[in-house]
Amino acid sequence: MKGAQVVVVAAARLFTPLMALFAMALLAMRAAGDGVGFVAGLAFGLLLVLHALTFGAEASRIAFPPPMARVFLALGLAGVCVGAGLPEFLYAAQLIEAGAFALTVSGGALIVQTLFGRAPTLRDGEW
Repeated sequence: MKGAQVVVVAAARLFTPLMALFAMALLAMRAAGDGVGFVAGLAFGLLLVLHALTFGAEASRIAFPPPMARVFLALGLAGVCVGAGLPEFLYAAQLIEAGAFALTVSGGALIVQTLFGRAPTLRDGEW
């Protein structure tokens, strides 16, 4: 049964860098203030979901450990608060968008890792 997922694993390895590049390009190229940080965070979150579905919950925890996700969550919240608190700052809008990106990615990663770790059909080693 392990050989049945060869195509899915190969596709995930091919599309993972492309999805990350798309999310980063979206964050860098779009105008700040349009909610692009949240949208780019969702695009990067899809990458994390694809990784967790393909390689399992434990591989997802190794790739993006929960303590690191919590640090990014805190940094994203701090970035949004600082950007909103200093509206005259030259890069306040970019700081808010980067904070929204970090909040969306890290929050989504924690949710996916928790749900995939709890669901009995999605646990590693039960194939």
